Amino acid sequence: MNLQELNTSRIQKKNRAKMQIFQATSLESHLNILQPLINTNLRTIVQVYQGDFVNEKSPGLGDFLRGSFYLMQLAGILNVDFKIDISNHPISEFIVNNGKSNDINYNNIEFLMGLNRCPVTSFSINPPNNRYFDLKFTNSIIRKLNQSNAQHVGLFSHAFPIFYHFSEYGRNIIRSYLMPNKTMIEYIKNAFDSLQLQPNTYGVIHIRTGDEYLSTKRGDLPPDYTKIIQIITSVNNPNKKYLILSDNYSLKSRLKKYQNFYVYMHNIEHLGSEINYNKSTIGIKNTLLEFYLMSYSNSILSLSVYDHISGFSKYCSELYNIPFKNIKIGNNSKSNIIKLNI
Repeated sequence: MNLQELNTSRIQKKNRAKMQIFQATSLESHLNILQPLINTNLRTIVQVYQGDFVNEKSPGLGDFLRGSFYLMQLAGILNVDFKIDISNHPISEFIVNNGKSNDINYNNIEFLMGLNRCPVTSFSINPPNNRYFDLKFTNSIIRKLNQSNAQHVGLFSHAFPIFYHFSEYGRNIIRSYLMPNKTMIEYIKNAFDSLQLQPNTYGVIHIRTGDEYLSTKRGDLPPDYTKIIQIITSVNNPNKKYLILSDNYSLKSRLKKYQNFYVYMHNIEHLGSEINYNKSTIGIKNTLLEFYLMSYSNSILSLSVYDHISGFSKYCSELYNIPFKNIKIGNNSKSNIIKLNI
């Protein structure tokens, strides 16, 4: 199995066409009342992912990916280029990147505090018509862009996308900034060999029991353990292979008893610095390993104790166009679970 070739094949080369970032959708009524972009020097909006920002700590990988879709779509609307810069984040040790840019002041990157989300819409479902455009939030960003004289402006956003019908062109842009380097490719290959799995031959069951199981409660089983087993028993197709990914080490140990479940035992880290400021390199490496293993799956089922969907699995599915379903642990009916096909 040549993972280098497989990774490269997932980044399709296409002609540069900014408006292919999202599917064609009428925005005339919104564009007419957008703040005008008068900064004629501006060439590129850069999504900068790093450990700390001037006004906030860094969130996790799912929030970063979600915000990348938003800023990429906004850049397309404003007719400027879009880039991602991970050079000042610990994940850069395992992802191909060009290093820090002289054009970016990493000590002055602002976390844009807005979600681009309809207030009455649940975080677990898409907004009406699969699009939402918070004009107040968007205009506040444009004002910041107008105040800069730089050609390349570094920002960070975890906002929800404007459009929820993602084009392959847009996916390719973000995927191109997340290519594993040689060290990470070898690590992924070793994991596949250890698991005795091949890419695109398995589904993923991603179980999020709570961030405390990555820190203060390492080794504990979650109180919803019985409910989790009930859900898994309901959806398990004995003729299919499932890779189990979870923030709970003890839970993974228990699930190894299922013959068609594949469990890779290792410690991970939440990449948001609000969880564990002194992160281990191996924990970050293992978190990226789980992300890449998930990206090679053919379906994703996300189980979570939180009201919101896990961005880690949700935006992995969006980025690599993988079928995705979500169940909130403790808030499910057996009839709905049985209908799931993963």
